[in-house]
Amino acid sequence: MRVKTFEAGSMQDALDVVKKDMGEEAFILSTRTRRRPSALGLGEEAVIEVTAAVDEAQATTTVAAAGGPPLTYGLRPALEAPTPVPTRSTAPPPPPVDLQPLRRELLEIKGAVAALKDQETRNTTILTELDQLKSLLNRIQRQGMPPAQLHLPSTLLELYGDLVANDVEPQLALRLCEYAQRALADQDGDASAGRVDPERARLFLRRVIADFIPVAPPIQLEPGKMRVAALVGPTGVGKTTTVAKLAAYAQLKLKQKVALVTLDTYRLGAVDQLQQYAQILQVPMHVALTVEDLRSALRFYQDRALVLIDTPGHSPKDAETLGQLRGFLEELPDVETHLVLSATTKPRDLLEIATRYEPLHPTRLLFTKLDETSTYGPLLSTLVRVKRPISYLATGQDVPDALELATSRRLADLILPAAVKEAL
Repeated sequence: MRVKTFEAGSMQDALDVVKKDMGEEAFILSTRTRRRPSALGLGEEAVIEVTAAVDEAQATTTVAAAGGPPLTYGLRPALEAPTPVPTRSTAPPPPPVDLQPLRRELLEIKGAVAALKDQETRNTTILTELDQLKSLLNRIQRQGMPPAQLHLPSTLLELYGDLVANDVEPQLALRLCEYAQRALADQDGDASAGRVDPERARLFLRRVIADFIPVAPPIQLEPGKMRVAALVGPTGVGKTTTVAKLAAYAQLKLKQKVALVTLDTYRLGAVDQLQQYAQILQVPMHVALTVEDLRSALRFYQDRALVLIDTPGHSPKDAETLGQLRGFLEELPDVETHLVLSATTKPRDLLEIATRYEPLHPTRLLFTKLDETSTYGPLLSTLVRVKRPISYLATGQDVPDALELATSRRLADLILPAAVKEAL
């Protein structure tokens, strides 16, 4: 009996080589898959190793019985001691060959080949998933969250990476993903939630984010009652332009009477800018230099459904100016105060600004310049920490079109975009 080991790129190629080298009488002793360096030195490649054997005597007898010279099927160049073929007159006819064991062996080989192919497919899938997971962990580590702190299945781990890449604070992103993991596990009866479909997990996490976002209704206008809304915030966030957008919407879309009041006499051109908007919209405007001026303006505009107040923008560290502005707003017990923040401001600065404007008791947050940033996670982090609802989103300079009412769906779209169109 001769035993030999063959290598090939696939099981089918290996069997073809065995058949060519050892003939149809060969049978498989063992098979295994191993990895070796590729020919070009670029990574590794899989190779199938097959060990086969053949009974040389049986192969020779079988061929001789057919009336021809003994064939070796490539076993060796020639038999070392060939046995003379007996003549018909001196040797009895050979017994019939039982092919049933060979058929059974072939069936077993076919089954083994099929099983190996399935195993190769599973191995390829596993290796691909491991490569993706390794890449994801490297990405998360670069973003500042040690992988050892994460106990999330791969589906939610990828979503965590998307949140952090969008500048959501790592601890908040982890909290959202852990909440989604527990909820999905409760639904599916799987403690790990690791088998959740990626699209379903993304949709569910978007709903979780939407639930975390407090949203304020638009400015409520009631017939026969004057509503006063003031916009406060640091310099350069777009308060004056936002006042014009709100006025245009109420005047043109809601058909309500509007008046404008500005307290911003510090910035050069601020009064002129608002005056130009007032002329275009054909609404009255009043400049209040003192608290008494503000009282007089509000008495004069009692017939207006909405009075919008533009305030000066100063550094949030300017305590004296903030104190003066607080004195103005305290004259308006029913004022609706919107703290205007820019979406381009750094996350840490957003929280500091909100903290320093707290003495003005803002009831809502309004974010501007969404068109000037590519990451929206800081909006979520600020809303969660400041605990104020969001009212409007400004997306450009156009009046009044570049202003929209904030919704939890819209913010979830910004913070964790949908992979495909879906309905929350």
